[in-house]
Amino acid sequence: MPKSTLDTTEPGLFAIFKGESGVGKSVAALSFPGIYVMDFDVKMPAIANKHFPGKDIAYDTFTDIFKVSEQLEAFKGNCPYETIIADSFTNLANLVIHSAGKIKGESVPQLLAKVTPRTNTIEMMGIDYYSAEDRFCTYFIEQLKTLWMQEGNPKHVIVLAHVVTVDSAPDLKTKVVTRTRSIVSKGKKVAAWLPSGFDNVFTFFIQQPDLGDISPKAHYIAKTQAFGEDSAKCAFSFPETVDFTEQTFYDQVKKYTSWERKESK
Repeated sequence: MPKSTLDTTEPGLFAIFKGESGVGKSVAALSFPGIYVMDFDVKMPAIANKHFPGKDIAYDTFTDIFKVSEQLEAFKGNCPYETIIADSFTNLANLVIHSAGKIKGESVPQLLAKVTPRTNTIEMMGIDYYSAEDRFCTYFIEQLKTLWMQEGNPKHVIVLAHVVTVDSAPDLKTKVVTRTRSIVSKGKKVAAWLPSGFDNVFTFFIQQPDLGDISPKAHYIAKTQAFGEDSAKCAFSFPETVDFTEQTFYDQVKKYTSWERKESK
């Protein structure tokens, strides 16, 4: 029997938080309840203790992608955490490359140390490394979505990603250079398809005070709609700009949802 949009309950957040380093992505994600962090950036527990002292936050670091896969499988049907955070997708891609090198019996430094005799140039990673990145990252996002869609926990799944500004080659006719801000990964393919798997993609940045502002403090901002060189989108009725300076991101956005009512049951 078909489902009706009028009968469905509002889901939790399945989102990408993207932006440059130090703009508050991790802090925003850590404001959610009942957290488990897949710590690919290896910066826990310092960041948690700094911004949320006394908050119980579970986390794991990983030496290879096989341990990552095992953890995802362990959460199927029995996840004790309301929120799963992957911090960050960028360093997950690095872990994939490292794991692929282990399988091939060569470390990435060894690979990069190889020199092509004729041209005296460093041999770069082959297509098999980029293929491994694409395949595992696709699998990783699919598994997170499966967990998010299962009954019970996790209610929220947040993937953090770093971005970099990229200039295109000049247009042959107009000579115009297009500037975009892209998610950082080893291969361009992964960065291109990643946002397509999410209905919520928020861009984070720091807004510096204008001259004459009463407060000299910078503001921590998240954009939920596209602006300038940054793409963003939102499946909720969030404001276009979420200012979470000296507040928690979760407290700022939950007022626009029914999450709190469900999580208090």
